[in-house]
Amino acid sequence: MKFLRYVLFGLAATGLALMVSALFLQVVSRELRWAVDWTEELGRFSFITMVFLAAAYGTLTKSHLRVSVFSDFIGRKIGVRKIDFLHTAILLGFAATMAYFSWYNFVDGLRYPNTSAALRFNQNHLFIGMSLGFAIIFALHLRDLVVLLRGGELDISTKELGDE
Repeated sequence: MKFLRYVLFGLAATGLALMVSALFLQVVSRELRWAVDWTEELGRFSFITMVFLAAAYGTLTKSHLRVSVFSDFIGRKIGVRKIDFLHTAILLGFAATMAYFSWYNFVDGLRYPNTSAALRFNQNHLFIGMSLGFAIIFALHLRDLVVLLRGGELDISTKELGDE
């Protein structure tokens, strides 16, 4: 998990740095009246890819936002374990659906390309990042399901992340 955490963090950070650099260059080029049309597309493409890889990183480290008022209330009534099973099942289904349809859109985009104006880049290739991000999220929630089925809890320790 430590290796995956570093890879996801590195890829997301690279995407963020690329996006910020492209947008900075776009602002400078507008002031200097340079024609750098590709910076807007590069910023947008790197942002889209970064979001899905960062979502996988957030899922891995359990650092994503979660609204838990309702589930905590119900958990006190019927048990936290049942709520954890329900959350995990819903998240598995959502991640599987998103991974499948994003991959389907990527494959469909190979037959019917949607090419960007400045970079001449098939924009359907962006679905690779989306599909990869959701496939990783699916695998992480599948791991959570196995932990629950073995009688464990979903709290993640720093030891599991490789911080110790």
